[in-house]
Amino acid sequence: MTTHDPKALRNAFGSFMTGVTIVTAVSKTGEKVGFTANSFTSISMDPPLLMVCPANKLSSFDIFEQCEHFAVSVLAEDQQHASNCFAGSKEDRFAQVAWHEDAFGTPLISGAVAHFSCSAFEKIPAGDHLMLVGQVEHFTHNEKFGLGYAKGGYFSLGMEHKAEEVAHGQCARVGALIESAGKLLVEKTAEGYRLPAVDISSEKGSRATLAAFLEQLGGESEIGQVFSVYEKSSTGNFIAFYRVERTGGQTPENCEYVPIDALQNLNFISYDLTTMVNRFVTEKQHGVFRLYVGNDLEGDVR
Repeated sequence: MTTHDPKALRNAFGSFMTGVTIVTAVSKTGEKVGFTANSFTSISMDPPLLMVCPANKLSSFDIFEQCEHFAVSVLAEDQQHASNCFAGSKEDRFAQVAWHEDAFGTPLISGAVAHFSCSAFEKIPAGDHLMLVGQVEHFTHNEKFGLGYAKGGYFSLGMEHKAEEVAHGQCARVGALIESAGKLLVEKTAEGYRLPAVDISSEKGSRATLAAFLEQLGGESEIGQVFSVYEKSSTGNFIAFYRVERTGGQTPENCEYVPIDALQNLNFISYDLTTMVNRFVTEKQHGVFRLYVGNDLEGDVR
């Protein structure tokens, strides 16, 4: 039998961008259970079928294996707390989020993008998971943006679209937090450290300008989500910073890669860069990246 490095395989699976759901059920004794899942897919329109895949090691696995009904709540972009709660909390998860019952008494997470109330249609053991197929008995949905997940972190399409609009229309410069092998690329100047940034080409816009800059550096670069968009009070112009994953290529002149856990020891040239890098370090540790919008002194982290 072919063997693979489990961590490498998990990372490869994690490169596929998904939404985030919470799957819930009720035991025969009335115990409410739920878990966070991005292994969710629609299967059929006639009959209406969907599938989730609880792991055998799930503490509530037996309940899902025996359930007659279950529900899926597709989380909205502002429901990271609910996702984290049902992914790891040992406390009463249902005491930490707002919820309500469907017609079968199954919990639905309030504020979600969509709800699917299902009857168990088929249960198929598959390796260390169970393929739990449900027939949709009732559903609701709205126009909110869903919460996204990829490569171990959340992303928000709504915030991405808003940031892209600001970055494309108002920004004069674009920069990057360039990661490689657990380190961040920084540039050393006489005044202190700064992050790589370039003037935006009016013909290309922020993202295309950054892509062209990264191409000049060589190696392979993948531009991720917008991390910060803010106005520089000294110039009145906006600057956008993206997260970037890079492999290979040469280290640019006057630049170096610094381990992420050592970044807070560096002296950056401005307050906005210092606070941004400190936030990056903290969010990297927690695996949840958010978007800052404001100016170089104050703003909102969303």
